[in-house]
Parts: sequence; structure tokens; C-alpha cells
Amino acid sequence: MFKDKIIHLLIIIFFSIPSLAEIVTVTGTHKHTGDVSRKTSCEIALQKAKLNAQREVLGEKISSEVFTNCTEIDGEYNCERKQSTLLSLNGDITGWESIGKPEYEDDGTLAICKITIKAEVLPINQNEDPTFYFKAQLDKNIYRSDEEMEINIEVSKPMYISVFQWLPYSLKGYSQITKIFPRDNLVYPQNNKNNNFIENKTKLKFQVKFPSSLKNRSKIDEILIFVSSEKEIPWFNEYAQVEDLKKQLLKQKILMVSKDLSYIVLK
Repeated sequence: MFKDKIIHLLIIIFFSIPSLAEIVTVTGTHKHTGDVSRKTSCEIALQKAKLNAQREVLGEKISSEVFTNCTEIDGEYNCERKQSTLLSLNGDITGWESIGKPEYEDDGTLAICKITIKAEVLPINQNEDPTFYFKAQLDKNIYRSDEEMEINIEVSKPMYISVFQWLPYSLKGYSQITKIFPRDNLVYPQNNKNNNFIENKTKLKFQVKFPSSLKNRSKIDEILIFVSSEKEIPWFNEYAQVEDLKKQLLKQKILMVSKDLSYIVLK
């Protein structure tokens, strides 16, 4: 009897806690000229709707350079998928349902699929301190293979900084995420080598490489993900997918701030 009362009380408490998720109604549209099937077009429209839901709740935290660079290289849809992945580092779509049926029109020259959904978006609950932030800047946006990149970092207070290189394209046998700082022979601070505890400003240098396995491309876009933390985190040197890095970000309960910067590499 007593046990049943305890369980009943816990259920009441659980459902009394306000949800941090936000529910939004959004629409995604995909236009094409017959180069994809109706099913594929509507799948793309659905992904765009989910991206719009993320943008509406999480805010547009992707720099305009990310979209411009990868649109030029990979096209709009692949670029939006990368944006969605980066936005998902700040929150998750925990559920969604269609509002009505997909609308599909095809006049013989242009086809359009439009999907409206109601989505539940849950921001990642990270500790936020307005005095805990950092600035990161690249010396330019376009590099040739073997050229040296210069990264300037300035912190508001002493903190640990880790830098990950994200290769959005898929290469068999390669990891998408590689930690380039701190790590031997890849990135180094101007003064204190391989020490990622930054107290004020530091300058990192990194030799850019065009992947030799990409034979049919002359340029690619890559992204650096910066993660600052109040305590040192034992990150892996590599993660197979960007989602694997996200899972680690979700596990941490300490003060963290993340930022991403994109750049183009020419062969």
C-alpha cells in the first residue's frame, strides 16, 4: 500500500515538471525539374521542414559562410543537411507528426512537394554564463592544400579549448571528426605547445590538406568545431560521425560553449 502511494506520488511529480521542449508548426518545400522521384522529393521536403523547426526554436546559429561555402560546392540540399547536423549540436527533435498529407504539384517542367509538420524541439540544457565565452577567427576562408591556416582565439576568462575538424563528405575508412587541438603534430599554440588551457589569447597554426582520396573534386568545404569548457574533458582523438561527438557533448554536465567556422580547401 505504502509502495503504491510512493509510485503514485512520483508519477504526479514527473508530470508536474514543465517540459523544456517547444512545439512548432513548420513547412518544408522541395522543388525539382524531374531529376528525382516524387518519394525522394517529399523526403527532402520533410528534412527541410525539420531544419526549419530547429531554426525556429534553436535560433540560426550557423554562420552564413557555412551555407554559402557548401552551397557552392555540394548544392543546397546537402548544405541544409550539414546545417541541420550543426544545429542538432544545440538541441534535438524529440518528436513530430504530419499536418495533413504532402502536397505535390507537377506541371511537366517543375515539380514541388510541400510538407507541413508539428515538431517538438528540445534545446540541449547546458549551463550558461554570460561571462563565459570565447572568440575564434580564421585568417581567411579559402586555402590551398598544404597551406598553413592561422586560428586566433580569445577567451573571456581562463578555460579549456578543444578544436575538432569535421569533414562533412563521406570517405570509406575515415572518421568524420578529428581532434586537431590539442594533438601532436597537427595544431600547436604559439607559446605553450599542446596545452589547451587558455588564459587570454592564443594563436594556433594548422596545415590544411586536400584529401588524396577525392579524385574527382577540385575543392571541398570543411568545418572546425570549437568547444570550450570550465574543466578539461578527455575527448577521443577521432569520432566516426559528428553525431558521436554530439552524444559526448550531451553527457557533459559542466559549463561549455561551442562554435563552428567553415572554410574551403582547393586542390
